[in-house]
Amino acid sequence: MIKERQLRQELSSLEERLSLLDRQLADALHRIHHSRSADLIEKAEQDEKAYLAQLDRLMTRMRAIEGQLLQIDKGATRH
Repeated sequence: MIKERQLRQELSSLEERLSLLDRQLADALHRIHHSRSADLIEKAEQDEKAYLAQLDRLMTRMRAIEGQLLQIDKGATRH
């Protein structure tokens, strides 16, 4: 099935993006806790908020794709 393959490819791509976002978020948290400059801490906090917003959108899309894949699997087992 073309749609299933496309969804699995998109999910794989999103998982890679999730891994990158996890590293970026960890870096921002590290900068928040270990920076000595108020400006650097403020920038890190802004980065953290942006990464969390991206993470929320990414996770929402991943759940949607997983739901679609479950529907495809469910439909395949009925026949």
